[in-house]
Amino acid sequence: MILLARAIWAGKGNIIMNGAVQVCDNVLGVVGCSKQISPLTGEPIIDLGDSIILPAFVNSHCHLDYTGLAGRLKPGHSFTDWINQIIEVKRSLSGQEQELSWLEGAEMMIKSGCGVVFNIESVPGLFSRVIKQTPLKVCPFTELIGYDDLDNESLVDLAKHEFSLNSPLAMVTGLAPHSPYTTTANGLNALSEYANSEAMPITIHVSESADEWDMFTSCSGPLFDKMKSLGRIMNDCGIQSPIQHLNNLEKTDLRTLVVHANFLINEDFDFLSNPKMSVVHCPKSHSWFGYPEFKYKDLAKRGVNICLGTDSLASSGSTEMEFGELNIFSEMREFKLKNPEIDIGDILEMATCNGAKAIGLDHRFGQLREEMLANFSVIPFPKRLSNVEEAIIAHKGSVSGLFIDGKQVYSGKT
Repeated sequence: MILLARAIWAGKGNIIMNGAVQVCDNVLGVVGCSKQISPLTGEPIIDLGDSIILPAFVNSHCHLDYTGLAGRLKPGHSFTDWINQIIEVKRSLSGQEQELSWLEGAEMMIKSGCGVVFNIESVPGLFSRVIKQTPLKVCPFTELIGYDDLDNESLVDLAKHEFSLNSPLAMVTGLAPHSPYTTTANGLNALSEYANSEAMPITIHVSESADEWDMFTSCSGPLFDKMKSLGRIMNDCGIQSPIQHLNNLEKTDLRTLVVHANFLINEDFDFLSNPKMSVVHCPKSHSWFGYPEFKYKDLAKRGVNICLGTDSLASSGSTEMEFGELNIFSEMREFKLKNPEIDIGDILEMATCNGAKAIGLDHRFGQLREEMLANFSVIPFPKRLSNVEEAIIAHKGSVSGLFIDGKQVYSGKT
């Protein structure tokens, strides 16, 4: 099958006008100018007209099972206030509500042109129950929380159990020790040791809030008080930054996605520049909480791989007032609004190939190149517009089409 379009964004610096994409089973054949591609005998040719073909997005951080929480929480006076709210709301959810919420989030991702999602699986067994109901490629990261070293064995057992359930159903399976404040140093080491044995990536929320910063640097603040009251071992507090807490891991060569990284010192940038590290920024969640400026430039100049994620609808909103949706287009717009000097091509990479690079699969998806997976979306490119990248980031509403593994899984209105 050959698809023709007015433009193709195959990757940064690779814009093809009057382009064509050849799909061979689940991978891409030739990607180039339409005049350069010779169809095989009987090969169908579909002219998409005034459209742009681009790589399907990679959402590098999401909580699909929180989709139903849209509008039910407020930022609060502190991050700890928000934690208290979400704990209370989650207690009220039934198993069926969690499944429906997960699937609703997956459908939002598909309609907005996302092909791969790195999802935090907070409910044991949920992923394996629902994944066959969606064509979305969801990479499950099992969430793990333990306040005491006595919990470490059970955490590893849970990780092993979920891996056995999830790995046959997923392209990549990973672990998600929730954060340094909800695990112990020994617990993190035990989990990283197991992740290393299965060559799994890790994702972890780190240095997200001022409350977390105060807890680890000065043994103070509402989060310190809350975690202490919950019985967490606090002997790792008052010593170093949350990021440096990760530097104590015995296995620092794991592919690690550091989510948020909003509060950083110079030593943190050095640690994050490790080629196996990636930072995931969630622009709308960042704005919703009112956090200080994300240190994109400082990270980028050190060569850190920076990705985009949606986070969840439990912490979402934007200055565009686009509430209640998981949508990488709106995340890119929010980031551009706060960082107008950043090239759109760089932002598009954050939403595509950088996510693939974070898990070591940038040779398989995230760009449109021969022999890569045929994961791409189609959006309108009206004649009044001429700049391809500006047209992509400005797109609102559903995509015209989404292809995953060479199969069209969604067809929207053009």
